[in-house]
Amino acid sequence: MSEAAALQQRAAALEAEAEAVTRRYNRTTWIRFTITFFPVPLVVVIMRLRVESWVYYIYGAAIVALAVSMYMLDGAARDRCTAAIKAAEDARRLSDAASPTSSPPSPAVAG
Repeated sequence: MSEAAALQQRAAALEAEAEAVTRRYNRTTWIRFTITFFPVPLVVVIMRLRVESWVYYIYGAAIVALAVSMYMLDGAARDRCTAAIKAAEDARRLSDAASPTSSPPSPAVAG
């Protein structure tokens, strides 16, 4: 197998992986945000007449802690997605540069 064919195969594999990572990120993002912003406010509404006033501070701290943790998880997933896309783009660029059918860029015409 030639080097150009190996690079094209690697680029195709990385593009498929990047697409899968992106699809998984898009599918799980709404779940993360639902987990962040749904349970604690729901408990506050359900229990609003049955709790002491100091409990609302605990609910507020829980919302903040949950939001921070979900944003950290989302940031890590977004970074993995971005890294996979960049790796696929770099591999495709190398593959295109090594391809025997690719033509070199034409020089700029000074005018």
